[in-house]
Amino acid sequence: MKISLLLLTWCLLSVFNFTAFGQKAKVLKPTVSAAKSPDFEVGSGIKEPKGERKDWLQIDVAFQLESSSRDDFIEAVEVRFFVLPKSADAKYKKLYTAVVNHVDLPKNETLRSCVFLSPNSLARIYGKGKKPNPRDLMVAVEIHAGQLIGGEVTDGKSTRWWQKQDAPTDSSMLRPKSKTPFAYLWFDSYAETRD
Repeated sequence: MKISLLLLTWCLLSVFNFTAFGQKAKVLKPTVSAAKSPDFEVGSGIKEPKGERKDWLQIDVAFQLESSSRDDFIEAVEVRFFVLPKSADAKYKKLYTAVVNHVDLPKNETLRSCVFLSPNSLARIYGKGKKPNPRDLMVAVEIHAGQLIGGEVTDGKSTRWWQKQDAPTDSSMLRPKSKTPFAYLWFDSYAETRD
């Protein structure tokens, strides 16, 4: 009885490890760019209030997934973003985090994922009236499929700054593309999300 239980456990662990280790992500260096709020034309008949288009920061990463599975698609991955502003206001010098869940991912194709810092988040982090500087952000990205299968960082790879346990964190500032005015732009360039 004990031998069959051990054999069953070993078989299940072997299958899990084969599945987990059979996946790999090739991740390119994340990029940060400034963008203005998009301007849409809608024929509603209501006079639209016109305001100033504000500044956002987009944190974007491209990646390819490989798997030893015969299936052409990988069911789901988590893309974890870690963003550290170098010159933030002292109160907001934190590690900003976000997780974007992607589904139905074709293997061996270039896919993209991104998050944004909104104009109000940027004003809180840097101070009102200051222009965002894309070069001020250190960014790390990890891709998980049950376990870490790939990642990349803009700088500080050797210090692994995004894994420091004592760093204050905030998961409220980074927004996935689907929760911004950019949601419907460049739709086919980004991996599908589950949200």
